[in-house]
Amino acid sequence: MNLDEITKIIGSNDSPIALGGYDSDNFDINCGIQNLIIFDGKDISDEIITHESKILKISHGSLSETNSEYLIHYGNIQIIQDTQWELKMLVSKVQEKKNVLFSTSAKNSLVESQLSLSKAKNALEHEDPFVSCWIKSGIIFLIDSILFQNNILPNPVQALSSMRGLKQKNTNQFVDKIISETGIERATSSLLIRMLKSTCGFSDMIEKNQNSIIIEKKANYLIQNSLFADCYLYLIYQNRNNFYKIKDSLNKNPDKIHVLKTAFDLTTTSSDLSDTIDSLSEIPKSLLFNFH
Repeated sequence: MNLDEITKIIGSNDSPIALGGYDSDNFDINCGIQNLIIFDGKDISDEIITHESKILKISHGSLSETNSEYLIHYGNIQIIQDTQWELKMLVSKVQEKKNVLFSTSAKNSLVESQLSLSKAKNALEHEDPFVSCWIKSGIIFLIDSILFQNNILPNPVQALSSMRGLKQKNTNQFVDKIISETGIERATSSLLIRMLKSTCGFSDMIEKNQNSIIIEKKANYLIQNSLFADCYLYLIYQNRNNFYKIKDSLNKNPDKIHVLKTAFDLTTTSSDLSDTIDSLSEIPKSLLFNFH
């Protein structure tokens, strides 16, 4: 997609523009998806536009971005428009401090995993229905951290294959444990179809921007290619992202647990939750030791 094609869809724009970024992966082309970032500094939600046979996801970035995860992904973007070379300078700076950004992101994800598992433990003590949601979120943050520690960009579609690659190289002793706790061994076509329907519904409730179209496209592609376990983890990622958008207002969203039970595939009984939380909590403690 070139600048002329983009302009026809979104109109003229003087801000730096790039393709790729946070949500890009190797399956975008197969699914007819283009991720576009407009560096206009606007703090607004992503926009989803369907144009002919393509789906365009428009995100808004900032040239003064400080979030290490976003910055790392900016290192792989394809610049389409940058009249003042501001975006090119940002990308150059990202490349220079890539190792620091990976380390910072790994540590941030570890801290988030600890917070999620701590929330799960507290939720269990208060018989909170969202306890398993916190556990699944903690697991995803652990996956993110381990991939960052190995200088791999966490990508929802490819996270499982990336983790398995680390296992084959025997570079991390926690990979087996974390993968087993995700629940991917349950992944079947029929289960994934149910999870997908609820995941799309949850996305529509929270994001309200038709991102469910993209979720459905990618999930169906994975299912059709018999990548069931990869699809399972992809859906867990999407639900983690949206669950975290309402994490501070769960008391106002008690009804959301009904859709999350299917979307997150929450099957663990309460008697097993405590052991799971305690077992998983030891992993970020061990990994954090590497940063000291």
